[in-house]
Amino acid sequence: MSWWAAAPAVAAAVGMLLLPGAIVVLPLRMGLVARAAVSSLTSIALIGFAGVVFALGGIGFAAWQPFVLALAAGGLVAVIDRRRTRLAVPAEQSRWRWILLTWAVTAVLIGVVAFSGVASPDRVSQTYDNVFHMSAIAAILDGADASSLTLRTLIETAQVTGFYPAGWHSLVVSVVQLSGVVPTVAANAAWLAVAVAVWVPGAAWLAQVILRQFEPGLVAVVSIPLAAAFGSMPYSLLSWGTLYPTFLATSLLPAAVAVPILAGRALGGAQGLRRWRVLVLGSSAIVGTVSALTFAQPRVLVSLALLLSPLLIGAVVGLLRASLRAGGAARRRAIWSIASGGGVLALAAAAGFAYLVLGLGLFDRPLDQRLGGPQAAATQSVAEGIWQGLAQAWPTGVGGVVAAPAVLLAGFVLVGIGAALRSRGVRWVVVSYVAVVVLFALAAGSDDVVSKVLTALWYKDRYRLSSVAPVLGVTLAALGILMAGRRLQRRARWAERRGVLLPVAATWLVTSTAVVTLVLTGATGSIATVFHLPPARAQTEIVSQAQIDFMARLGDVVPADQRVLGDPWDGSAWTQLFGDREPVFPHVNGQWDAARLTLAYGLDTIETDPAVCAALDELRVRYVLYNPHEFAGGDPAGNHFPAPHRAVEAGLFTEVAADGESALYRIDQCGPLPGEG
Repeated sequence: MSWWAAAPAVAAAVGMLLLPGAIVVLPLRMGLVARAAVSSLTSIALIGFAGVVFALGGIGFAAWQPFVLALAAGGLVAVIDRRRTRLAVPAEQSRWRWILLTWAVTAVLIGVVAFSGVASPDRVSQTYDNVFHMSAIAAILDGADASSLTLRTLIETAQVTGFYPAGWHSLVVSVVQLSGVVPTVAANAAWLAVAVAVWVPGAAWLAQVILRQFEPGLVAVVSIPLAAAFGSMPYSLLSWGTLYPTFLATSLLPAAVAVPILAGRALGGAQGLRRWRVLVLGSSAIVGTVSALTFAQPRVLVSLALLLSPLLIGAVVGLLRASLRAGGAARRRAIWSIASGGGVLALAAAAGFAYLVLGLGLFDRPLDQRLGGPQAAATQSVAEGIWQGLAQAWPTGVGGVVAAPAVLLAGFVLVGIGAALRSRGVRWVVVSYVAVVVLFALAAGSDDVVSKVLTALWYKDRYRLSSVAPVLGVTLAALGILMAGRRLQRRARWAERRGVLLPVAATWLVTSTAVVTLVLTGATGSIATVFHLPPARAQTEIVSQAQIDFMARLGDVVPADQRVLGDPWDGSAWTQLFGDREPVFPHVNGQWDAARLTLAYGLDTIETDPAVCAALDELRVRYVLYNPHEFAGGDPAGNHFPAPHRAVEAGLFTEVAADGESALYRIDQCGPLPGEG
């Protein structure tokens, strides 16, 4: 399948990301970039709420459902606002054509970096986390609900409820429904659509919000291409993980940072009845922002708090100082605010500490023994991590590959940091950016207790942290380019005559060199590695093409109402994805019910233990799928499915289909399933 054939799927994904939210924000006055950023943020919230609301009514997820909620929410916004409130930067005046052209070229660049090494859009990321994500998408398409309140029950099978954010999975399902493509194509189309329609306008809008000293249209034209230039976002979360929900939430993060900033500004400048309207709209926008991140990946809320903390702390300190200097009633209110705020913080800290101790067992084992695993182990020095952050030479997560430094991009980020430190009201951006880079360096370069505590909320995962840096990195790079252009125009007559051409030309020089660097030295090759599909006999991959073809024929043998048993580490977790038959184990890790545990550890005792047949009857299983390999070479700590291997290798079952690589076996010892005899 060619990538051009995936264009309808990409268009469907872009439509789902922009149109439901656009209905809601239609009454509000805002520019093109702001409207796109806020629409995508709102759409994810609507998709998440639709999954929950309609599941409660017993209705399976469908692409039309977010639009129903959008009409209701849009009506409320129209009633409250009546076109009197502006919660966004001014419109980009006459530059919208240049913005659209810049946006289109940037989309092509992102596609080249991400997928030029991937032969076909139907390839699947063969990574640990994606075993669950693709299984969840297949389950929703096959009738399971898309509620974030129950999605985790797919791998916690003894539970009735279990929260897992379903925003990404519901988006991919809607793409399948609208375009008719297979889920693997839909997932790749959705990734590209999120990068282009969520991450890019969000990063540009945040730059507009922060860089108020420059014309918004010029800021947009400069910052849009820069959103494609950083290796750590959007590309690293495609090659590492693959962390699709975290990628979706991080793509929303720039707009999520911009919303409370603008809400605070609008509230500070409003009076009378208009202040009430601003308060309602601003509060609703913040609630919607938090909801969107929650349905995408709530862990990213911690990143939002990290990025906004310097700004909020500075604002609170400034207000308190002004009140204390004013004296009288204002001074008394300030003292009361300090006391009450300190009390609230103390209670919150106490509650958080109690949760760590009682809920997470903080003292059950030493801190230095926590946060193990490949994502947490230090593989370099802290100094190397700092250098990578300064040089924009980010690790890709595959085979120790680190992209070569993006010299021009790194230089303009540093220029932007210098300019921000001299600009009142922008210094917090530097503090936040430096904090992210330092935390990344600690996660990648240190295994001591302090580093684990500081990075625990990101699982001590360097890639989750590095992906946050470009949220403000785009703004800093844009500031560096714009300030350099302004200074050059002041000093040279030839530069003054060229107006906006200098910063735009500099932007494309920076972006193109960074993109070439990523294609030749880092991101593209690493993404191609995780999307590699061997024609036959997978070794470290989850599946081969031959295995996919074999699973596609499962329906010829296995009845539609039966599950297929197998070791998920050999690819059988994806029988529903490729063969339309539900697997007993849809992920390589989970908290399984008693019947599944019986099969995982005792299937080979089927001829002596009646509990095995009882478990097979309960789960409606009479077939075992087997392929002699283990994804990623196996994991001794995670391979909890020994019995299917032992049973097949002992010759206990009847082979009914084989292709020389995979084999399907029928279980005859238990007779027909109840109700089929």
